[in-house]
Amino acid sequence: MLLVTPGPTELHERVLAAMSKQVISHRGPELQELYTSLVEKFRKLLKTDGSVFVLACSATGGIECAVSNIINRGDKVLTPVFGVFSERFAEAAKFYGAEVTYVNIKPQSAPSPEIIKKVLEEKTYDVALLVYNETSTGTRSKDFKEIVRVCKERDVLVAVDAVSAAGGLPLEVDTWDIDVCVIGSQKCYAGPPGLSILTVSEDAWHKIRSARRPFYFDLIKYMRFYEEHRETPFTPAVNLMYGMDEALNIVLEYGADRWVKRHMDFADIIYEVLEKSNINLFAEKEYRSPTVISISLPNGVTDSEVLEELRVRHGVVAAGGMGSMKGSLIRVANMGNLSVKKTVKVYDAIFDVMFFKVGGIDRQAVGVLEERLRKMGYQ
Repeated sequence: MLLVTPGPTELHERVLAAMSKQVISHRGPELQELYTSLVEKFRKLLKTDGSVFVLACSATGGIECAVSNIINRGDKVLTPVFGVFSERFAEAAKFYGAEVTYVNIKPQSAPSPEIIKKVLEEKTYDVALLVYNETSTGTRSKDFKEIVRVCKERDVLVAVDAVSAAGGLPLEVDTWDIDVCVIGSQKCYAGPPGLSILTVSEDAWHKIRSARRPFYFDLIKYMRFYEEHRETPFTPAVNLMYGMDEALNIVLEYGADRWVKRHMDFADIIYEVLEKSNINLFAEKEYRSPTVISISLPNGVTDSEVLEELRVRHGVVAAGGMGSMKGSLIRVANMGNLSVKKTVKVYDAIFDVMFFKVGGIDRQAVGVLEERLRKMGYQ
């Protein structure tokens, strides 16, 4: 089976081999070396000199960690909502007692600096929770750096869900002045699922020290253990960390900026070919994600039947819609260890299945996809 769900992504053989190492003590020098290696590599990739933590949990656990450390009961929180994961961000804040203002954006698009600026002019906020790339819809916030800047100009603390953006979109945590950034292990960096990575700025530390923190996700505790011992306060997911470390080695060997550019180049050609093939894309053109390709389905065709045919007839495992989009679209990852061969197989399968369900589909366009990617020098 060829896995192209928007996380988890397929693992490189080197990552699988690294995960098969014998487990080590989480209170010994080997773990200290491994954890330090991960922290320094993520600092380099995310372009931050701030604190970095690797948590044994899903990315949703990382979101809860961020929210529970920076939000006090009664804090006024701004959350643009344009899909399932931006809504989850808001719901997590509500759970911890925040007064949440939802800015509802249609799911085919994403927040803009102008929208956020207008909302901020109407009311004072303590925290903004921003999703960079909405995995559930295949949309991204364009001008994201500017959105963060608009918030910070008004002394609003900014927490970012970059789970499906990091590694596939430009991201500079320090330069963009992001206070807390959350990513997952299993997306564009092609690590094993089960780890969440957080970055924390100095502004965020000021807020964290005054917040009522949780027990397991207490970032002060994580910071103390890292500074004093290069360890985690609780037992880490050692073998997942081995796999993640090797996945980051692969990214850095390829080149961090080249890794991001490859995601964006592949996406540009995929979208161009899909449009010319009369495939109906869900996201509006200026908001299309380079890491999650969302394809709308016609009336009378459900995601479950398309996904079943892709899986049974072609051995391709993609994902369906979520939330209000459930049943009406399929989502295809453009993440991780991308190759021309894999990409061509995926879209050859999609064209074949869609040809019998939608009129006017050009099944030969997959050849153009391969030709264009090869001309750009990709293998």
